[in-house]
Amino acid sequence: MRKNWKNRFALIVLPILLLFASCNKSNEQAETDNYICPMHPTVVSDRPGSCPVCGMDLVRKGKPGEEVKITAELNYLLKPTNAMVISTIRTVTPVQKNLELTATANGIVTYDTRRVTAIPIRSGGRIEKLLIRYNFQPIRKGQKLLEIYSPELLNAQRDLLYLIKSDTENIHLIEGTKEKLRLLGATDSQIEQLISNGHETSSFGLFSPVDGYVIEDANAITNSAPEARRAGSSMSDGMTPARTPQASVSIQNQELTTREGMYVSTGQIVFKVINTESLWVEFDAYQPDAAFLKVNDPVQLRFENTENPINAKVGLVQPFIKSGENFANVRVYLENASNRYHVGQLVQASFASLSGNSQWIPVSARLDLGTKEIAFIKRRGVFRPKEIVTGRQAGEWIEIKSGLEAGDSVAYNGQFMVDSEGFIKVRN
Repeated sequence: MRKNWKNRFALIVLPILLLFASCNKSNEQAETDNYICPMHPTVVSDRPGSCPVCGMDLVRKGKPGEEVKITAELNYLLKPTNAMVISTIRTVTPVQKNLELTATANGIVTYDTRRVTAIPIRSGGRIEKLLIRYNFQPIRKGQKLLEIYSPELLNAQRDLLYLIKSDTENIHLIEGTKEKLRLLGATDSQIEQLISNGHETSSFGLFSPVDGYVIEDANAITNSAPEARRAGSSMSDGMTPARTPQASVSIQNQELTTREGMYVSTGQIVFKVINTESLWVEFDAYQPDAAFLKVNDPVQLRFENTENPINAKVGLVQPFIKSGENFANVRVYLENASNRYHVGQLVQASFASLSGNSQWIPVSARLDLGTKEIAFIKRRGVFRPKEIVTGRQAGEWIEIKSGLEAGDSVAYNGQFMVDSEGFIKVRN
């Protein structure tokens, strides 16, 4: 019986001892650190080492309930992204001040149309002799341009000679005949020579009334020869810049289409003489700049191939529309008695003016969306886009007409805000 009791005790105590030993072993394994590979989580080791797959160092696996230690590096990464961006964006406030504005424009030297003299044919006839060889030939006052045979002039000469020989006492009729010759283009010296010689001449000369450069009026040339008509009609305006006033004189090439033997009619203008002692400089100014330009404003002109600029004044401001945009034709008058300037010379002009007391921000703070302009205003730590209306630009500053207040904090670089946000929504 005693033996049976010992067997029963062994059967009860032995399982308890085995259970206790198993618990101790489990606790030891739980307290043992495990190391895993960050790239291959299936690789587990009970000691530090390297991953047999990729060679990376094994890291200790955190235990359940273990508190994570916040290091300086981890603290930097855990900061809110928005707070980091906002804290590094530079801001500016609108500035109220006066600025000197300088507008520039490119132009060209052209003719002063007030100094263009047309030489009409006083009596129709045939060109007997042409003394002009090419367009823009320099000519002096009183120099002969051509000789013309005119039946009307020939008859008027004969009438005067007849009256002088047969009716010398009829002063009124003689003077009337002389006046008719003058109206037909004869000069007083030609009339006196006619009376002294006593016989008529078959051709009369056409003389230049001024000094300058002679050009051909291509649109006025008429001839019975079809070749001459086609040559005249082919002349086009190719000498002046892109926008040429209708009154400007221009010729495409220097070759004459007028020929000896051509017939001309009364009142026809074959040649014009341009006096270059006075010239124009013309510019096309954009409307924002042209709005502040007026007659007699100072302007500084810098010509091509010259070093020193000259000072002049605005002579005319004429608004016009080109390709759907508003411009202004700004004209400056030049005195050119010494022939210092020439037609076709390129010029750069600088127009200076004062802005007045206006509100300004850096150009970089303005973001142009095409149809709208905006600036990013910082309020309560957040940047919000707001529509603005701008005016003139002076260097790195741009004028604000409306949309901002004096105390507003504006992002210095508006383009950076677009890149960081990815989109813009303008609120009115």
